[in-house]
Amino acid sequence: MNSRFFAAILVAFTLTAAPPQPRSQLQNMVDKLNVTAEQKVKLDPILDQDAKAVRALRTEGLSDEERSKRTAAIRAETDTKIKPILTDDQWKKLQQLREERKTEGKKKK
Repeated sequence: MNSRFFAAILVAFTLTAAPPQPRSQLQNMVDKLNVTAEQKVKLDPILDQDAKAVRALRTEGLSDEERSKRTAAIRAETDTKIKPILTDDQWKKLQQLREERKTEGKKKK
């Protein structure tokens, strides 16, 4: 009987748990920096908050220009938080990845 009860609880929890959010572009870039476990523990909450804030802008009915301005402000705030956590080489690599992404985006337009 206990195993059925446990299974029912597990199923109920699984059905009510929020689905994981897709990773943001910034989170994916940071994944490429070979951060240490210690850095990851510090970075994950910052990057999660950044992703939530940027996603929230999509539902506010903003113009493209206003959304871009607010996204830039969010990213600037995030940068001030993550830069001290990253090494100089990791920070340079992140800037390089951003430039590459910006260049790729211009090619698609």
